[in-house]
Amino acid sequence: MSWSEIALICVGCVLVIVVLAWIVTTSRQRGKDKDKKVDDYEIIDGVRYTKDDKVIGNSGEAKITLKKGDKMLERGKKYKVGKDLLAGKYTVLTADENVDTVAIRIGGLVKDYKHFTSIVLTEGDVISPVSANVILR
Repeated sequence: MSWSEIALICVGCVLVIVVLAWIVTTSRQRGKDKDKKVDDYEIIDGVRYTKDDKVIGNSGEAKITLKKGDKMLERGKKYKVGKDLLAGKYTVLTADENVDTVAIRIGGLVKDYKHFTSIVLTEGDVISPVSANVILR
């Protein structure tokens, strides 16, 4: 057996090991991604991405009941994005059916948000409902 044959066998073995390691790594990563998927959103690198932000069903009914992944914010309580909430896009739903708009303080500024309004929260923002309880979907 010559040196070139031995070198070729060694390179082949290293190539097989690299391919096996790549297969194991990708299969583990796919398993982690499946664990992070929840009903209507998924978490990628600590950021919440909504898949379907419809709040009105196919038959026209409002979908304002709490679902898995919804966050109820109490009036007057402060929530920090990154600690209490994930950064990402949310739909504001008023928790009281008689209230059409709700005042919310985000980053120190108070603004009125209508029912079904979308907001984007970034890492470090502080959010606090001022006038009524809010559901974030």
